[in-house]
Amino acid sequence: MTEKFNLSEVNIPYGILHDQKLKEVKCENNKLIFTFDIKIYPEDYTNEFYKTYLDYKCCDMIVYMNDEPFNYFSLIKSPDNHGKFSGLSLNREEFLNALNSSSEATFVECSTTYGEFTIELSIWYNKKCRYKKYNMCYALVDCKTVEWKWY
Repeated sequence: MTEKFNLSEVNIPYGILHDQKLKEVKCENNKLIFTFDIKIYPEDYTNEFYKTYLDYKCCDMIVYMNDEPFNYFSLIKSPDNHGKFSGLSLNREEFLNALNSSSEATFVECSTTYGEFTIELSIWYNKKCRYKKYNMCYALVDCKTVEWKWY
């Protein structure tokens, strides 16, 4: 099943992806492809919406990036004792490496505003690496279309 949405629409049905584990992220031909392992727990839902997705084990969220240099990737650290956040800006290759080298990453949410698509993921690192202190990952991507391919 493939779901395709024009980003000028308000309703983006990403709810099933919430808390799903990221298997990998890659970039091919100006497309960011986030692959998630899908596990559905019916007790997490208050309606029958989830039944559409019961037979699927994976989902590729494909973000078709424009040929613009306006994409922004970052890692964010939890606020310190004074409520101050800190973060790290990344280029696309560093972003892919940071996500793919994490011990675990899970989908939090996505949104769109004026052709910019924002993706938020929680990340954890078990091993020593330069990103260990960060726990959130954001991508702000200039694009027109996003697809979710369920299989």
